[in-house]
Amino acid sequence: MLNKLLFTLPLLVALGFSANAQKEMTLERLKIGLAGEAKLIAEEGTVAEYELDSVRIYLITDVASNRMRLMAGIVEETDLTAKDFKILLEANYDRALDAKYALSDGVLWSVFVHSLKELTPEGLTSGLYQVRNLVYTYGTTYTSTNFVFGGDDEDDGN
Repeated sequence: MLNKLLFTLPLLVALGFSANAQKEMTLERLKIGLAGEAKLIAEEGTVAEYELDSVRIYLITDVASNRMRLMAGIVEETDLTAKDFKILLEANYDRALDAKYALSDGVLWSVFVHSLKELTPEGLTSGLYQVRNLVYTYGTTYTSTNFVFGGDDEDDGN
């Protein structure tokens, strides 16, 4: 009985590692997953543009660095006030969850950044919708999901 266990255990471990390797996210699987949720508008090199519920979302990938990014523009930086920046930082802490607000090239973006290989299909879908939700809720609740992490602040940003 012990011999069977000693033989079976390494086999099960090997099969488990093999199954995990097959589930590794690839650029092709990433694009298939996004195509199931959003409409592909354009693609050039490492950048693809999608539309989800009237929100333009960009996918930027770097396979060599094992990174991916989903992002959607919200508003020009020049339109933001000091109060807006405070609200955005607070939202990034307790309401934005996996997607975050970020500034780049004079634009406020909704951004989801993740390692590519470790990303699950569920994580991809969640990140995509969180990016969309941060665009939709900008100026109101600043939330990416219905969950608020420890949201006991008296000043809710509104």
